[in-house]
Amino acid sequence: MQDATGEMSWPLVERRRAVRTDDPVGQIDQLARANELLLALQKMAVTLSSSLDVDEVIQRGVEQARRVVKADTIIVALYDRSDDRWSLVAGPDSVVDVAVLPADSPVARCVDSDRPLVLTGGQLWSEADHGVYQVLRARGDVLGFLAGEWSGGHEPAIAEREAIVGVADALALALDNARIFSRLADRVAHDERSRVARELHDRVSGSLAAIGYELDDVARGLGEVERAAITRVRAHLGETVTDLRDLLDDLRTDRDGHSIDRGSIATLIERTTRRSGIAVTLRHDLDPSSATFDVLRTDGSATELHLMIREALLNAERHSGAGNILVELEEKEGSVVIRVSDDGRGFDHTKVGHGLSGMRERADWIGASLDVAPDTRGTVVTITLPVELQSAP
Repeated sequence: MQDATGEMSWPLVERRRAVRTDDPVGQIDQLARANELLLALQKMAVTLSSSLDVDEVIQRGVEQARRVVKADTIIVALYDRSDDRWSLVAGPDSVVDVAVLPADSPVARCVDSDRPLVLTGGQLWSEADHGVYQVLRARGDVLGFLAGEWSGGHEPAIAEREAIVGVADALALALDNARIFSRLADRVAHDERSRVARELHDRVSGSLAAIGYELDDVARGLGEVERAAITRVRAHLGETVTDLRDLLDDLRTDRDGHSIDRGSIATLIERTTRRSGIAVTLRHDLDPSSATFDVLRTDGSATELHLMIREALLNAERHSGAGNILVELEEKEGSVVIRVSDDGRGFDHTKVGHGLSGMRERADWIGASLDVAPDTRGTVVTITLPVELQSAP
């Protein structure tokens, strides 16, 4: 178990010390089993701590818990303090499909004690008839709970309950480390984006504005033909400044600000229409409250999809000569499918610029496919991202 600092005291150590019996052979057997399990728990603690990815910690934790605890199923739920919600993230499909633990579930009572909660009836897995539930706690905060459930009438023995406690301690510490690392990584990325935004604003944006003023001064002393040429250059410069301002807005937006919810995509579309005058239509059929959306927000895929849609809109705006663009988002057969189509002149697909290359890199990064179909009637960009919801290991 953990104290307030996170220091662990394996329950099996205390159990080993407490073994007293008149049966020497039985005592040796109990000590041997306790030592074997203690070593397994210590190995698990070291292995789990080697990862700093939350999903990987959960996956490894469940795999090792199954070997150590020998339960028929291992279930993990995580607690979100912001909305007081328990999310079921590992276990049998029938459990994970529920996604959110009901508020009145008896298993949530495990947070009231550092000792495991033992239940007969009220299990999470429909086939189980006994369960042991141990809170995941680190530095005094509740992170979730770990459960072992048994079917076939098996009642968990004391050693099995203590094993659940030991596994939960190791998993809680590994989860806490992974979450701390994630927050630090986000903070560093945010600070770096802010630094780049400041540099662009203070140096590049200011210089471009100064060039524009100088062009205006030069144009006043020239003839009509020369003034027309400078006016065209001035217009291009204005477009560049607008693009730079949009880039600064994106850099200064936190990661959660880049999403594929209707509002975020509508903002992208409004920018495109304002700059180009192209009519852009949005068909958005994604449910922002679905488990799929939770996965996309958690693993950062929503950010990458958002940026890919933005790049597709910019390409259509700059190169297609289109009068209309259609943006479609839907969930289909376990995947998120995004299409950006225009009625422009198409493009030479043998001449791939940095924008399309960047889109392909983003697609590869998140495991999505990118298909660009240009022809004389326009271009269709299709992004397909399979979404793998958490299932039983």
